[in-house]
Amino acid sequence: MFAFSLSRLPDIHDYDGTFKYDYALQLGLWYYFGSGLYRIGMMIHLATVLPAGILLVLQFTPVVRHRWILVHRINGYLVILLLFISNIGAFIVLTRKHNGSRMGIQAAEALLSIMTTIGMALAWWNIRRKQIEEHRAWMLRTMFWYGSIITSRLINLAAGPIASLIGGVGGHWAVSTCDEIDAINSEYGLPFPTTKYPQCFSSIDGTLDRAKHVAVSATLSNGAPEEVAVGALIPFAASVSPHLCQFVNHLFPG
Repeated sequence: MFAFSLSRLPDIHDYDGTFKYDYALQLGLWYYFGSGLYRIGMMIHLATVLPAGILLVLQFTPVVRHRWILVHRINGYLVILLLFISNIGAFIVLTRKHNGSRMGIQAAEALLSIMTTIGMALAWWNIRRKQIEEHRAWMLRTMFWYGSIITSRLINLAAGPIASLIGGVGGHWAVSTCDEIDAINSEYGLPFPTTKYPQCFSSIDGTLDRAKHVAVSATLSNGAPEEVAVGALIPFAASVSPHLCQFVNHLFPG
């Protein structure tokens, strides 16, 4: 978590550069995160969750926990505050994170945000009641769930090519707007793939109907930007599902 957060700090400093070209693309995300409310939400999330990820190392350093108790306490409250604010930013962008039109992905990320919020609240409540072991247990669980953003990426990297292999007819598809497809191709200086999505054009005057929704094949092999974006998108909900099952198990043991 510390190394990941440290490596992503340039995203805060250079949102329109480093974040856009190094992370937000997974293809198509900049379509939402480049401006407006979703840009604000993502910037709030990055500006709080990354510093929290770095400060976390102090909370689990034995010398700090045993000898510098005041530092541990102050740093703990700071981490909890930052993570609560980061979740607010996450909820703002939730409807468009990995394209929120995919309900499974939106539900998975919503539950992940909810479970980390509940975990931090329970950790705070237990330390207020001097229940040290319960406090530590909930903090460890919550930090593990926050770390799922790293493990889910690794799973996603492996699952993307697998989903792509069985793409096409009978395989995996996702729905995108014609405006999204146009924006993704424009990022690479490519024209709109007219022959592939003729339904995007009005039958009356032939203009691009940007609000129209079309099915896009999830494949990484054809090189089409919108298909690569969908191919990287499809496995995400499955990649976080093990963490969600663990959360339910902790709340309702047995």
